[in-house]
Amino acid sequence: MIFNTFSKNLAFILLVLSSLNAYIQNLEPLKFHHIQDGMSQSSSTVLLEDKYGFIWVGTRNGLNKYDGKDFEIFTKSSDGKTGLSHEYIVELYEDDENLLIGTNQGLNVFNRSLNIVAPFPFKNEGLQIKDHSFQSVKRINGSLWLGTESSGVYKYDENTGNLKHLPVNNNLDIANPRINRIIKIAQLDDNRVLIISSYNIIVTNNDLEILNEVQEIENIISTIVLDDNTLLLGTNNGSLIRLKVSLTSKIEKEKKPVSPGFGIRSLAKNLNNDFWIGTENNGLYIYSNELEFKRHLEYNVSKPSSISGNSIWSLLCTRNGVMWVAPYKSGLNFYDPEYFKFKHINTDPFNSKSLSNKLVNCFIEDPKGNLWIGTDGGGLNYWKRTTDSFEHYSLKNKTLNSDVVLSILQNKEDEIWLGTWTNGITIFNTKTKKFKELNTENSFLNSNIIVDFLKDKRGRIWIINYFAGVQVFDAETNTHENIKLISDIDGAEVKSIYKIFEDKQGHIWIGTLNSGLFKLTKDENHWISKHYSTSNSLSNNFVNTIIQDSEGTIWVGTQGGLNKYNSESDSFKPITEVDGLRNDAIKGIIDDTYNHLWLSTENGVTRYDTCSGNFLNYDVDEGLQAKEFIASSTLTTSKGEYVFGGINGFNIFTAKDVEKRKDTLTLFVSGLKIFNKPVLPNDEFGVLKKNVSQVDTLIFSYDQSVINIDFKALTFRHPESVNYAFYLEGFEKEWNYVGNKPTATYTNLNPGNYTLKIKSTNSDGIWTANEISKTLIITPPYWQTWWFKLLMVFLLLMLFYVAHYIKLRTIKKNQRRLELKVAERTNELQCQKNKLVKAADHLETMNQEIQRFTFAVSHDLKSPLSNIKGLASLIPSEMPIEEHPLVEEYLNLIDTSCNNMNELISDITEIARLGKIENRNELLKTNEILNLSRDLIKSKLGKKNINLTIANDLPPIYGDRNRIIQVFGNFLDNAVKYMGDQSNPKITVDYEEHDETNSFLVHDNGSGLSKTDLKKLFTPFERFHQNVEGTGLGLYMIKKIAISHGGSITAESKGKGKGTTFKLILPKAKIAAKQAKKNLTS
Repeated sequence: MIFNTFSKNLAFILLVLSSLNAYIQNLEPLKFHHIQDGMSQSSSTVLLEDKYGFIWVGTRNGLNKYDGKDFEIFTKSSDGKTGLSHEYIVELYEDDENLLIGTNQGLNVFNRSLNIVAPFPFKNEGLQIKDHSFQSVKRINGSLWLGTESSGVYKYDENTGNLKHLPVNNNLDIANPRINRIIKIAQLDDNRVLIISSYNIIVTNNDLEILNEVQEIENIISTIVLDDNTLLLGTNNGSLIRLKVSLTSKIEKEKKPVSPGFGIRSLAKNLNNDFWIGTENNGLYIYSNELEFKRHLEYNVSKPSSISGNSIWSLLCTRNGVMWVAPYKSGLNFYDPEYFKFKHINTDPFNSKSLSNKLVNCFIEDPKGNLWIGTDGGGLNYWKRTTDSFEHYSLKNKTLNSDVVLSILQNKEDEIWLGTWTNGITIFNTKTKKFKELNTENSFLNSNIIVDFLKDKRGRIWIINYFAGVQVFDAETNTHENIKLISDIDGAEVKSIYKIFEDKQGHIWIGTLNSGLFKLTKDENHWISKHYSTSNSLSNNFVNTIIQDSEGTIWVGTQGGLNKYNSESDSFKPITEVDGLRNDAIKGIIDDTYNHLWLSTENGVTRYDTCSGNFLNYDVDEGLQAKEFIASSTLTTSKGEYVFGGINGFNIFTAKDVEKRKDTLTLFVSGLKIFNKPVLPNDEFGVLKKNVSQVDTLIFSYDQSVINIDFKALTFRHPESVNYAFYLEGFEKEWNYVGNKPTATYTNLNPGNYTLKIKSTNSDGIWTANEISKTLIITPPYWQTWWFKLLMVFLLLMLFYVAHYIKLRTIKKNQRRLELKVAERTNELQCQKNKLVKAADHLETMNQEIQRFTFAVSHDLKSPLSNIKGLASLIPSEMPIEEHPLVEEYLNLIDTSCNNMNELISDITEIARLGKIENRNELLKTNEILNLSRDLIKSKLGKKNINLTIANDLPPIYGDRNRIIQVFGNFLDNAVKYMGDQSNPKITVDYEEHDETNSFLVHDNGSGLSKTDLKKLFTPFERFHQNVEGTGLGLYMIKKIAISHGGSITAESKGKGKGTTFKLILPKAKIAAKQAKKNLTS
């Protein structure tokens, strides 16, 4: 009877243990990340997450601040003014104001402004605290409650320095009083305080008056506060105590053994309300909120992702659910439930029921939801998903004829076909686990290397032979057919075939290794093929995979990009890296029916949105088995999971599992350098008064010309995947996207105000609204400051004033000197003026006398000339001319000489009168003047047969009629006199119009003038042809007339015998008349 009862109990226990073991095995393993380097010491004694998100790690040799990438270490200093008072950290406590650090020898405070640690500034009675090993710190109602190692609890008033003390005695028979250290001080409701020591549980009021006290036999070594009245305690014997304090201060305890003989060193509660229990030398336990067992985790040398030690000294659950584990002398571990999006299944050399080989070629799913998996070197695997275990079928255990399974086909419910490397087709019975082999020796196969299968809608099995073409096997008729594929490029048969697929319309698509893609359509008894290659729209001729999505579109993955088939144009549209694809080697494609294609490549996994064309990329740090995947190694399970096989196992996931997180990271400025030298508060640079993360404005001198500003996004989840961008407003117009390099460098900024803006992605590469900014002020050199400019203006004004004052004094002195000189010079000038006036009067008198003399001489000379000419005219009447032929010649000479002399006297008289007679100007019709002048010399023109041409519509002249007639008459007369012996003599009169003047041109083709003659042309009494009558005063006179009309006369000639052009230049009539009127009024 006893034996039967024992047997039943034993059976029950074994059943429970078996169920528990199955439950544990079915749990997803927790993967921990290890941080071994960077800390001040490898044993973490206490962990804290501050309100900014930093992780503080207290060790036995210093304090560490961790931001996800780097540790900042605080240690003991020699001066005792800054730095830790002791290296051994036993408590970390943060309130709204400060971070307090309890050490074995003193309390310390972290100054955020200066980023330094310093001893806590106790005053008055606070200086009397004897035990400075502060094990627990709590701010309650404005006072600090300090729990020590051996002196109980102190209540310290920071404002007054007043101190109250509550000794906590150990009434047990234990010799060492230090064993009764204060473990925890917690605030209860109703203004009460709970004090937990090694062996005492005490409830007090705010004045340290004990309301209740109980002792605990088991040594309490860890605690965690659950709510205002409930705590969980861990004992040195491995038990948990759920402690509840009632409103009457009654203390209730519920004890549960967890790790007998192994003390519970640390406690934490995760966001799922599970308790994490760290033990001494017995690893980590996880219990539910109801204190039911869930897991036991231990260090496993064969599993790199296990916890790194079995003595767990500290635990922490952060606000985002990350669990931090501090094993003794083993650095830090953390578990992030969202760290890996993709579930990764791989080989485990220490687990005989893990995947047999890391190279995964193919999958199929059986009706139970389990997977058959073909590997490259490990044969066939059967994955029982309920137990997460693998059955192996291979050459090694003689359950298969090949270790390399390239393809799998579900032919019947209990029969799968395996395409192998060099062993043909293995037909495997999934029930009996027996197999038979088809090869080139015992069947129709063309090759023993079978790379792919297809069972079409008619039940035929298509077999792809490696470099041996396509075969179709019909099981009903037990016949087979060889399909030939002919290349459109060179007409050769294509045998390098890799992939086969049947679409919904019954078309067979065949992908090759180097010859592109073929589409087969059955036409009665013949297969019609269409060839697609790079020569007609396919992006690459190496085809890895072919699918048809839920919309009916064919997609082809090649080594050179993704290709979308357009049935209307019967062509493909390539999608490559140029379009945003991360990697062109498309190994596998899965359609999720939500307009997304999941692409496995040689550089991770990409999700392609077929509507928007957007890409989302996933990397190894998100749980992928490796960057590189194996072609066509894909599966969509009956549960909607996606499976991709690769070179390091396979990934299984759902679209929801791998959604990109949209969490926003906290950004902060982490460092500042000038000329690559770190800048600290109150250093020689004089830039910072506080830590750079605590200031909003940075002021630099103009000569601090090389500035480096470091920044970080606070995250412990793939910090290397965070990308950054920044831009300096006032200097730049666009953001600088710098990848994962969080530094902004600027050189030689001009003086002025700038705003540095910084933003980042989260660890999934999503840009979020976490922008921060800092004001940068570059102060100008003193010579560019406003006060210096104002001073310079003032000095310049003073300089101008002094210079003006000196100048005025100098001017006055010079003025006095000048007045004296002016007086002297005035007298001299007056004398000279008087002399000049007398000289002018004398000259006027002389001119008048010369004029009178000229008129008198002219009159006196003309009378004798008239008498001579009269007497000469009487000689022919008194003396027969016929008898004296020479007399007639002499008489002619006398007459000519008298005429010339008379003409000379007339010209001299006229010249004398020119300066005295005023012009009687009027508006003259130039053509009438010239016609009159022509009539006066008409006989001379006729005598020499000269052709005179006068232009019509010559512009009018404002001038003295007689004078103008004299000018044109002289021009024409000279032209006639100096015509020479021309066969076709001619004179032309024309004009040229200018802005304010008119030029009248009189041109002849007569004897012309030399350059020497032209220079002397208007000189009085100059004559250039001795055989031509004249006085040499005519041109001189008309030049004077032109000048008196505000004009001028010029002459041009190309030389002797080439004619001459005289040009009379006069103001336009309107201008001349207007000026005359103006002169008259003035």
